[in-house]
Order: sequence, then structure tokens, then C-alpha cells
Amino acid sequence: MSIVEIQKAVSDLPEVERGTLATWLLESLPPHSHEDASAEGVEEATRRREELDSGRVHPLSSDEF
Repeated sequence: MSIVEIQKAVSDLPEVERGTLATWLLESLPPHSHEDASAEGVEEATRRREELDSGRVHPLSSDEF
């Protein structure tokens, strides 16, 4: 399956499922540098993810962005 085919299939998923997939993809990547893997950066990312997961914060659509 090509990346274009994957993108097409993923674009048809509901927003929540696309978000779950995006989270998994990002978590599957290694940190780019020591700075990216800092405890503060991880804590900030965890806090933001919890805000999204709890519904306290709502993501912007690509059109809103």
C-alpha cells in the first residue's frame, strides 16, 4: 500500500480516529534531539494530550488553523 493510498483511507476516518492514529504515529517516532526528549517537553506534551483527551480543549480543524 502506498502512502497516497494510506492517506486516502485515513482521510475517510472520523476525526477522533484520525487523531488517535496521529497520536500513535507521533509516539512511534524517536525524539529528534536531546532537547525534544527533555522532561519538560514530555510533561508539556502529556499535559496537552490530557487536555484534548478530557475534552477541556478542542482541536482546530485545518480550515480553522
